[in-house]
Amino acid sequence: HNVSALLGHETYNTSSYSVSASKSNMFSMDNTELNGAVIDGQTANSGKSMYNNEGFFLRAQYDYNTRIFASASYRLDASSRFHPDHRWGSFWSLGGGWLIDKEPWFPRTPWLGMLKLKASIGSQGNDNIGDYLYTDMFSITNSDGEIAIQRSTIGNKEITWETNTNFNAGVDFELFRGRLTGSAEYFYRLTSDMLYYVTIPISYGFAGYYDNIGDMRNSGVEFAFNGNIMSRQNFTWDAYINFTHYTNKILML
Repeated sequence: HNVSALLGHETYNTSSYSVSASKSNMFSMDNTELNGAVIDGQTANSGKSMYNNEGFFLRAQYDYNTRIFASASYRLDASSRFHPDHRWGSFWSLGGGWLIDKEPWFPRTPWLGMLKLKASIGSQGNDNIGDYLYTDMFSITNSDGEIAIQRSTIGNKEITWETNTNFNAGVDFELFRGRLTGSAEYFYRLTSDMLYYVTIPISYGFAGYYDNIGDMRNSGVEFAFNGNIMSRQNFTWDAYINFTHYTNKILML
């Protein structure tokens, strides 16, 4: 019996700062500084954005006599792109494999080198949207030389992690002393709480907002084969081919 476990923590913090300005009617193309032009474009801008992600994870792995394998993991992640009330998400996975050819009762044949059954299921989170979309944002504008405040985007404090749950089951094999290897696999992917930009009538004053609005599934089968056509001392010729068939369906929107 072989057992291993990993407990960890990770944090990701990034901040970006941008500044821009423009002027025209340049004195010389060799001078690309702002002071080398005389007409101010009055488009100076600057801004700062921040993104933080915090995660805790646990992974355990087991194998019995290097022929039966199992693994499990659990993650707890928080993203600054969501409201503090909906910032944390939990994700997990389970997997297993069985090398049948290593079983004592499996018949020994010269043409079959390896036969493995495998299956896994797990979930992962997606927060790939812009920053601060959970709250209303405002712009400072010029109103005839005076300071004015204008709401630029409408926020949604209820948005949270989009979750992708994946199930895979298949078989790996090796034939003719490694001359032909391949796999056959069935996959099912469920995307729930999809993050999507919802458009609204412009009469509201905004084009739209982000929300968790639906579920979608992707399922299919895949076959992959790799064959060694010729193998010499200084020359190897392999051929690879794969087939995939899948369907997508929106389950709820």
